[in-house]
This record gives sequence, C-alpha cells and structure tokens, in this order.
Amino acid sequence: MPKAGLSAVISKSAVRNQGSTMKLGVINLGCPKNTVDTEVMMSYLRDFTITKNPADADYILINTCGFLKASRIESTRAISDMLKNRKCKVIVAGCFVTKELKKLRKKFKEVYAWVGVNDISNIRKAVEQGGVYTDSAPCVYKGMEHVTLLNPYSAYVKISDGCNHRCSFCVIPSIKGKYRSRKIGDIAGEIKGLVDSGVSEINLISQDLTCYGRDNYGRPMIGRLMKEILKRTKKFFWLRLLYLYPDLAAIKGIVEVMAKDTRVCRYLDIPFQHISDGVLKSMKRGYTGKHIEKVIEHIKSSLPGVHIRTSFIAGYPRETEDDLKKLEDFIGFGYVEKAGIFAYSDEPGTHAYTLKPKINPGVIKQRQKRLALASAKVCYYNNSMETGKTKKVLVIGKRAKGIYMGRTEENAPDIDNYIIFNSGKLFKPGDFARVKVTGYEKFDLLGDAI
Repeated sequence: MPKAGLSAVISKSAVRNQGSTMKLGVINLGCPKNTVDTEVMMSYLRDFTITKNPADADYILINTCGFLKASRIESTRAISDMLKNRKCKVIVAGCFVTKELKKLRKKFKEVYAWVGVNDISNIRKAVEQGGVYTDSAPCVYKGMEHVTLLNPYSAYVKISDGCNHRCSFCVIPSIKGKYRSRKIGDIAGEIKGLVDSGVSEINLISQDLTCYGRDNYGRPMIGRLMKEILKRTKKFFWLRLLYLYPDLAAIKGIVEVMAKDTRVCRYLDIPFQHISDGVLKSMKRGYTGKHIEKVIEHIKSSLPGVHIRTSFIAGYPRETEDDLKKLEDFIGFGYVEKAGIFAYSDEPGTHAYTLKPKINPGVIKQRQKRLALASAKVCYYNNSMETGKTKKVLVIGKRAKGIYMGRTEENAPDIDNYIIFNSGKLFKPGDFARVKVTGYEKFDLLGDAI
C-alpha cells in the first residue's frame, strides 16, 4: 500500500453502505499499531463510501505518525499534498497530532479537523463538525469497534496501548501514555469473529506483548490470552506475536503455548536494540547482553526451527567502535534470523537527546549499512538451507499466470521476505498452500506448489 496514497480494502466483516453520497479517502502512515487505529476510525465511518481518488473524496482522513523525524516529514508531506485538493475536507489524526498539535495548526490552517491518539471514538464528530479533539483520557479500543480491515486476510489486533518503559531514545510513552491492556474475553472474541469471517492470519501487536495483563490482572497474562484465543477459535489460522520485550519469565509462558499448538507461528519479534552492555545501560533497557543470550537460548532450545526477528539502533550517542563491532559480530554469528537496522534519530524530549557527543549523521549511515550487510549475509545463508523443504505458505497474491506470492510462518507481513512459487492450481489471497522450496534469491525463496 503506498504510504502517501489513498488506499482501503474492506474485509468480509465490514458492513458498507455503497449507496452513501459521502466519499472518504484514507491515508494510513506509520506502524501496524497505527493501522489498527485507522481501521477503528473507518469502523466508525462504515456508512461512507471509500475512494482511492483524492479528486472524488468529500473527506480525506490522514492518520499520521510522529515517532521519528522521518515519519513526521512523511506525515507533513501527506497533509500538504491533500490540502491541494480544495474540494475536500482534510481530517488529520494520530501520534503527530498529539505530539505537535500547536505547530501543526499554525502551519496548516486549512485542516478541517484534528484528532489525537486517544480521541478515535470522536472521529465521526470530527468529520461531521470539524474542530479539535485531543483531550480524551488514554484509552484502548474494544473489539466491537474494530470491524473494518485494510487487509481482508491478515489482520493486526492490538491487545494494549501505551508503554511503561522509559527507554532513553523513545517518545512513545509521552505520546501514548501508560500501558493499558484490553480484557482477555474482548480480545479472544474479536479474533474469533475475524477468523470466522475469513481472516487467515492474526498478528497480535502492542508496545510490549510481554507486559500484557499486568494492569488488569496483576501479572503478565500473555500466555493465558494465547490459550483463550486458541480455545475459542477452532478454525485453522496463523497466530503471530509481534513486539515482545525480552522478559524471560513471560517469554517462557509464550514458548510453552507455542510448542503445543501449530497454529502459533514459530516466529517472535523481540526488539533488543543493542548487545553492548554500555549502550543498553544508557538506553535504559533494563537488561544486559548476557540476558539477551539467555532469552535466545531458551527460545531455540525449546522450539527448534523458530525464527527470531529483532531490531537494532546504529549510531546511538557515545556508541564506540568496540560497541559497534560487538553488535556486528552478534548479528553475523546468526543468533537471530532477521534484524532490522535503524539509524538513531535524535528526538527532543528524550534522555538520549541530552547526551553528548553525538555521532555524525554520515557515520551513523555508514554504521547502519555495515550492520545491514551483516544481517543480509545471514538471511542469504538461511535461505540457502531451505532448499528441498516443504512449507505451509499463506498466499498473498498473484504475480503472473501460474505464479504466486506468499509468506511462510517465519515471515511477518510488510517487513519480511516472500516465497515466489509456481502452481497449476488456482489460489486466492488468504489461502494456504503447501510449497516445496526449489531455490532462493537474495532475500526471497522460490518454490513449486505440491
């Protein structure tokens, strides 16, 4: 989906009145958590007709991201572009609004309505009346409010919002507020409805899945939540977990459930951010490199074949060459199958913003490339070991006649690799296929359907 283009695909679970005279264009920016917020807002506006053409829209909803400087630039550009269409009313929502409303209102006086991250339930009022909606208390949606999807076969389900960690480089707690969990029954009920309506893959998301339930139940309940989801939903689907803090106790509970039910993807996304103890301490992550190794060892000894995705930050203030080399070696040794490498972004309002000396942006970019190359070599090697194996594949589309594109359970939507396979049988997005791997490219696998 183009970042700055109008786009919307409606799931079977959405009820849409195509006879509505009001047309809505939707631009979704940022992470999967933003995707869910956009879908919830669209659920409040189900009687509007969705259009991909800005010239046809009566209203354009832009859900912005304000997490990093690059995302704010992207959001600013999208607002500017849409305001050129004088016929429609532009509604701007999301993190960027909560973070910098005053600056945005001064810059974009033509915007019809502003909606903060905690005011999603006011989106209809914003569309009908215009104005500013940024004063609601921190909240998290309920399942009944999430019935429209941007992807009809692979859905994100947010189990909580906010964050209690105080990582030195991150502005999320100041934007989103304290961690708050949804109830187990509400989440499990929502997922059952989505799967029963035809969704093939459920991706659980949160700022930190391992913290789930501490506020409502007094202790981490992610394992209990997984059990309830799997118990209620009898159909086959993939359940995928994204964004776990490396909390070993909570991860042990997750691994125990994963080992007993093949519907849970053998895939865990655990952002480690670094491996050097000095950098981790300055980042205020609350653990050491040795702890990371213990987490990985437990996961891999308990779940052979599991894939771990993580993210690392290159160029954090005061990061030395020794720190970088330690991280580069860690990636190169293949402790994790996939690593996203992010350049440090100096964000006002964070502790890291006060640290000096800063690393030159050009040097940060070089370090990012260096770590990305180490990760790419690991990915290439792992692909070379897949030839001859048979994989269950979620079909996501067709490339050409008889040639399909899909993902294995070791690859998450939007960020990971694909498998390109041949088949004489007709598949549609959301189907599962059995595919024998016959080769590989730099990142993607090749195969034939069985």
